[in-house]
Amino acid sequence: MYYWYNISMYQDGTTHREGRINREIHKLFWQANFQDKNRLILTYLTRIPAVAAYNVFIPLVSAYGIQAIIDKRLDQVNHYALLVILLSIFYCLCWSIGGIAISKQAIKGSKYIQNRIFANFLAKDYDFYTNAYFGSLGAQAARIRDAFNMYGEIVTLALPKQITIVVAGVAIIAFQSLALAVATVVAMLFVLSYTVLTSSWRLQFRRKTSEASSEVAGSIGDSLTHGPTVKSFAMEDYEMQRLQKPLARWAKEQYRTWVTFVPADTGRMLLAAITTAVLLIYSSRLYQQGAISITIVILIQLYVIRLVASTLDIAEMIKRYEEAMGNAYEPVKTMGILVNIKDPESPKKLAQSTTHTLELQEVSYQYPEAAKSQYAVSNFSQKIKPGEKVGLVGYSGSGKTTLTKLLLRFMDVTTGKIIIDGLDIKEIGQKDLRNVISYVPQEPLLFHRSIAENIAYANPNAPKSIVIKAAKMAYVDEFAEELPKGYDTLVGERGVKLSGGQRQRVAIARALLKDSPILVLDEATSALDSKSEKYIQDGLRQLMKNRTSLVIAHRLSTIQRMDRIVVMDKGRVVQNGTHQQLLEEENGIYSKLWSHQSGGYIGVVSSFASEESEAL
Repeated sequence: MYYWYNISMYQDGTTHREGRINREIHKLFWQANFQDKNRLILTYLTRIPAVAAYNVFIPLVSAYGIQAIIDKRLDQVNHYALLVILLSIFYCLCWSIGGIAISKQAIKGSKYIQNRIFANFLAKDYDFYTNAYFGSLGAQAARIRDAFNMYGEIVTLALPKQITIVVAGVAIIAFQSLALAVATVVAMLFVLSYTVLTSSWRLQFRRKTSEASSEVAGSIGDSLTHGPTVKSFAMEDYEMQRLQKPLARWAKEQYRTWVTFVPADTGRMLLAAITTAVLLIYSSRLYQQGAISITIVILIQLYVIRLVASTLDIAEMIKRYEEAMGNAYEPVKTMGILVNIKDPESPKKLAQSTTHTLELQEVSYQYPEAAKSQYAVSNFSQKIKPGEKVGLVGYSGSGKTTLTKLLLRFMDVTTGKIIIDGLDIKEIGQKDLRNVISYVPQEPLLFHRSIAENIAYANPNAPKSIVIKAAKMAYVDEFAEELPKGYDTLVGERGVKLSGGQRQRVAIARALLKDSPILVLDEATSALDSKSEKYIQDGLRQLMKNRTSLVIAHRLSTIQRMDRIVVMDKGRVVQNGTHQQLLEEENGIYSKLWSHQSGGYIGVVSSFASEESEAL
């Protein structure tokens, strides 16, 4: 439901227009603010009068009270004191109501921001995930939420407060002395102009600091995610050393950011002090000239001090605004990276069926970073009939896994077509396409959740009895039932608590539970022992019955009972037939693989290397 949350600003992921990114940040944050506009309006309606009562009218009433004391109208002093108390009660009541309203509004806005960036990241292409630092993405998601909270605090709380104080204060000063009001406004504009200029200059450093912080988070996340690998190679010191480069960059950028505060803050404080002194001298001269009374001098000085303080607060707000924009810059830039694999505007629906025809017509694919003439898959053409079981074999690097990615539309073919039941998969919605395919990848990764949750991920609404049935078909019960918490045992980050074979069995159980009409297995049994493989193959045979199946395997025992076996080499089809037919082709790759394998497993060598070793 959240996939409509998207920001698409750029033609590519490398060049960005800063002005447009900043506009998108404002747009995103105001959309979040207006998720609860009634409470936002209530905040303004209560906080602005509260600020006016406390910061404008209480000083004014106090000044009149002082004037009453000077004029010896002591009976009126109590009235002014009571009015100050009533204004204070009014302030507390309005401020409290506004505080409750803005708290609920801010939480709703934060949830909106978090949902939107998470949905945007989930909707990215397969290539985005292969190139991303997940620790960095997590840091960006947290940072933009914090940036929104900071932004919201400024625009919904601090800014209205300071605007109210400044406008009301200047108006009251103007009522007493127009010349002094003009002088006050000029002085404030001078301080604010200095603040805006220094903030614009500092923003570039803040962005670099934010990007460096993401790099540090990404590096740490990468190391911790692969903690077992780090420990198995005793590379803790190496990982610490590797972190020092991004950490040094962050330290450098953070220092440069903090150092820029020195001239900005000291200059602003100096200007504020000079402003206060000049206005004090000017108001005292007006008093000497008889233009204003001593009470008005005191009143004006109170307002001037408050206005100067408000100017400094506005300057601090600008600094916090700059921080919020800097922290939001990188996440919004990431959100703006275009999705290349898109659904058609009017997607077509596949017919409901337990089997589908799968056809690949002269499919070729070239990776973007590959040499001009180097294709991972070249002119691949095959038709798999409904319910047909086809094995796909070949040396590592022959293009088998690339085909599965093209079939799932993680990538689009360079040329050719992939067709299911007469429909080009580009004409089908990606979710609909993947819903008809049960896929077990070469290296299955599990969520840091329970075994049962990982299996049920294919169908979260499935009864537990059905989940357990799928688990037993994949022989998961052999190890799950021996664990202290059974199927409720957490498997760790990426399934690190399980062995490779156990992870594959869980992934196979997940595919069994999905029970889709097309089955794609990419080395699904490569990490299993012979006993486990036998049990799983029995379950897979039940699953593949009357289902269109494509099975990739290095271990030839997995696919020798397929209806047909396709042999690939360097991205092309070089052989096609049953297991027995391919064995009879003595000089064919398949017969060489069969004779060279140990225990039914293909060695990780290229066909060129194999032929070269035979010649030697």
